[in-house]
Amino acid sequence: MDTTIALMLIEAVLIFLGLAISKAIRLISPLPAIHPISVDDSCKDAADSIPSVSSPSNLVVASPPTKYDVFLSFRGEDTLDSFSSYLNEALRDANLQTCMDHKPHKGEHVSPLLLKTIEESEIFLIIFSKDYASSTWCMDELVHIMKCRDQYQRVVIPIFYEVDPSNVRKQNASFGDGFAKLKQIFKHNPEKVEEWTNALIQSTNLSGWDSKNIRPESKLIKKIVKDILSKLNSKSSFHFEGLVGIDHHIRKIEELLSEARIVGIWGMGGIGKTTLARAVFHKLKAQFETFSFVENVREQLAKIGFDRLQQECLKELIKDEDINVFDIKSTFVRSRLGRKKILLVLDDVDNSIPAEDLTEVYRWFGKGSKIIITSRDMQVLHSGSAFSIYSVPRMDFRYALHVFSLKAFKQNDPFNDYMELSEFVVDYCQGNPLALVMLGSFLQGRGKEEWESYLEKIKEALPKYIADVLKLSFDGLDEHQKNMFLDIAFFIKEGVEVSLDLIRQLYGSSIDIDISVLKDRSLTSFDHNGYIEMHDLVRDMGVEIAREQSFSNPRGPVRLRSHRDIYDFFISNEVTTSFRCLSLDMSKIKRIPLRVNDLRKMHNLVFLKIYWSDWREPSKLIIGKDMSYLPDELIQDC
Repeated sequence: MDTTIALMLIEAVLIFLGLAISKAIRLISPLPAIHPISVDDSCKDAADSIPSVSSPSNLVVASPPTKYDVFLSFRGEDTLDSFSSYLNEALRDANLQTCMDHKPHKGEHVSPLLLKTIEESEIFLIIFSKDYASSTWCMDELVHIMKCRDQYQRVVIPIFYEVDPSNVRKQNASFGDGFAKLKQIFKHNPEKVEEWTNALIQSTNLSGWDSKNIRPESKLIKKIVKDILSKLNSKSSFHFEGLVGIDHHIRKIEELLSEARIVGIWGMGGIGKTTLARAVFHKLKAQFETFSFVENVREQLAKIGFDRLQQECLKELIKDEDINVFDIKSTFVRSRLGRKKILLVLDDVDNSIPAEDLTEVYRWFGKGSKIIITSRDMQVLHSGSAFSIYSVPRMDFRYALHVFSLKAFKQNDPFNDYMELSEFVVDYCQGNPLALVMLGSFLQGRGKEEWESYLEKIKEALPKYIADVLKLSFDGLDEHQKNMFLDIAFFIKEGVEVSLDLIRQLYGSSIDIDISVLKDRSLTSFDHNGYIEMHDLVRDMGVEIAREQSFSNPRGPVRLRSHRDIYDFFISNEVTTSFRCLSLDMSKIKRIPLRVNDLRKMHNLVFLKIYWSDWREPSKLIIGKDMSYLPDELIQDC
């Protein structure tokens, strides 16, 4: 999945679950890094900024998504090799994502990259030291930090390291000397000097820490880390509280976790599994001694393999850089894990490796430890011992319309003259937030005629950027199951009520396991009458896959329903036994070299629909009344 889709996915489900951007959730953050992050490592990818909302009727200030828990602002010459580095290390040991600008500064101005990093940080630690205010770089950092505090309600904590808070506040003594020299250099730029002065006054009036009051420094650092964890936890609770939907989902999963050690989160692609898992993780992690959120397990297994993934996970859990794959099952490592209460999230697990292998390490975890697994495949969760499973529901129409409007119109509701078109999109997406945001982003700023043209287009074929996300569930099927899925998708698209008896008629009596696999992978379900049903997006994905396969492999099986596709296919290929499903609109299709004798050759045909959407058009095919030559199991609609 490319980065843009990944980012939009995380953005979509945030709105779905809470209709708000939680500043406490890092939408695109990687796992807490093993090594300190420099500014040059940050901001390589960024999600679009989207508004947070407390309710559908109240829009609040837009806030950039956060990637970092803590940003440290300090004077390198004063504290880089001492207090600042020790504090940064302690924060990382607490599994917090920090950003520490430890590289030499080139020039007087803060780089745009660093400014962006500041905006993506949740809490700021300002380490005021003797020469902090003598640095143009530090003072510009401070100004931008205070702007983020005012605009995005971020947290700023001053730390007075070996300086008197009153001297910093009043800019006197040795601290004031450095600032006086800086002001003299910029005496011809009074606006900048005023910005610096105001930022100093505002920041020093905030509640903070005085290094002279808490000794030794190790004790001070422990207190600061504890304070940061507390603030992040309470900030998370504040953002989750009262938001539409999110509290309910979190509460349900907490209930499952109270009774089970391993809990699964299941649902179709784009429905919100990862974001819900991250929300629960962020809310609960302070209750555990150590924790890890392992993102994109499926992708990581493909890239680095199981042993390396497990090794990196254990490094994070036990804070040991030197652990290697050969140490993982040692008695010493097991005993270290057994002394810890651990929270572990395994995100996007598929069947590429047995889930029980991933969760085997859990047997070594200490009392009270928990594991959360997200997957599109129910069977993966069962094999991973997740006996309690939470199924993420679709978003209802009201909030789906609101989510779409935020992306398409940058406001809570559609423009009046776009209401009908917007409602069509919401119906089409059927509560899938990924699709809502992707389509909203694509249509944003376009004219009404462009909307109408594009929406007509997606009636025929699911947009590729949505299909690629949903297709992951299909890719894991065996060939027999893939063909069954494509048949069912085609039948449902053509309005056929698909029963188990119908599938048995086509595939034989031993279909129970295959039907179960399709259901477990969020590809099918059953309605109240026992007929097989699909989410419309999944159905359209199947129809599009069938179309692509028909042209890439014309020897079959061929499943086509568009009059344009059927015409192009018959012009380019001979009629063979490869045809399996055909839907012919005789009023639209051009004259094609298809005769009754050609139908006789289609021994593998299981679905044939011949119809006229416009009865004024003459028939382009005469098939006669006697159709006994067609296969007995054929589904006919002529």
